[in-house]
Amino acid sequence: MVAQDSAPLLHAQHGRDGRPKLLFVLPSLGGGGAERASVDLLRGMPRERWQIALALFERRGSFLSQLPHDVQVYDLRGRSQNDLRLTWRLARLLRREQPAIVFSVLRYANLVTLLARRLAGSAARVVINEQNLPSAEFALFGGGATKGWVLRYLYPQADTVTAISNGIADELASRFGLGKEKLRVIPNPVDLARVQALGALEPEHPWFALSQPVVLGAGRLHLQKGFDHLIRAFALARRQLPCKLIIIGEGPKRQELEQLVAELGLSDDVALPGFQDNPYSYMRRAALFVLSSLYEGFGNVLVDALVLGRPIVSTRCPVGPAEILTEEETGILVPLADDQALAQAMLRVLTDKGLRQKLSVNGPTRAADFALERIVAQYDALFAQLAKGQRCAS
Repeated sequence: MVAQDSAPLLHAQHGRDGRPKLLFVLPSLGGGGAERASVDLLRGMPRERWQIALALFERRGSFLSQLPHDVQVYDLRGRSQNDLRLTWRLARLLRREQPAIVFSVLRYANLVTLLARRLAGSAARVVINEQNLPSAEFALFGGGATKGWVLRYLYPQADTVTAISNGIADELASRFGLGKEKLRVIPNPVDLARVQALGALEPEHPWFALSQPVVLGAGRLHLQKGFDHLIRAFALARRQLPCKLIIIGEGPKRQELEQLVAELGLSDDVALPGFQDNPYSYMRRAALFVLSSLYEGFGNVLVDALVLGRPIVSTRCPVGPAEILTEEETGILVPLADDQALAQAMLRVLTDKGLRQKLSVNGPTRAADFALERIVAQYDALFAQLAKGQRCAS
């Protein structure tokens, strides 16, 4: 491999019109929060300053249709996200296109991008984005020793590491050897106007026409999201209050969750309608939004619910939700994997009109702190400083 020159970048690599080239790198555009946030950033970055492109390990995913038309997409044609040829293909793209800035999102993309820059001998500045708490993932899925060694070796090679919450940044510094001068905390953005406009549309699901309150969960049907706990908690709550539960999203745990619903006799009261192009119409009509995750890096859906003025009950993940929500003001926080506590909090919100109103009124003001324009401005300034060869303050 060719070593990366650590000297400051003397001149940015520009397109024919003089704008520096900015290349985003993602595994795919599947329907997760990181992918949605990336599409929002792609939409919001100022075109007068950047020539923008996107490299995907696999050209697939629910958000492909939402990409701005002026974004050049490079398909690295990986057979899977773990295709070993991806590093070589990305290196070849870096040599050919010579971007000034490469911004990668999600851990595997980060590792491939850092290796590809070394292989290419590229002068590009690399910014990597960490979306989750490494220790929480390692505890749930194993392999922490090997994965942790890889992070300690590769992540310091980035020019800047952006973390979407303070908790992630603190762990990257304390456990994985990242100098604080390389770390920046920049939350995921939310496009307030878009969420509000889509939320105003009518959802297709018939349960919103019923008199019973609808509880909503949203996210990938994955172990991380704790939807089995949400279903069990709903079963407990429903014994005391007639209500419905809708969980929107798709993922590998669908069959297990459907089996759990059947075993608990909830088939008439729990629906898993899959991925929705417009989840906000569901969210706007829900009586309560619940996040039941075992861990989060941030909690994008919480901000969406705040935008739409929805009362929120959330698990107190190691990082994320407690940085977004203020207890009793913008949400109710409960312990992890505690079905009884989650059920009690759900019932409390559903039966206390005054609490629901307070949470609803306070939500939009808090959501404005994560407005797309604010987050784009932070990334725009970061990328511009790096393109000029300046070190950014942490």
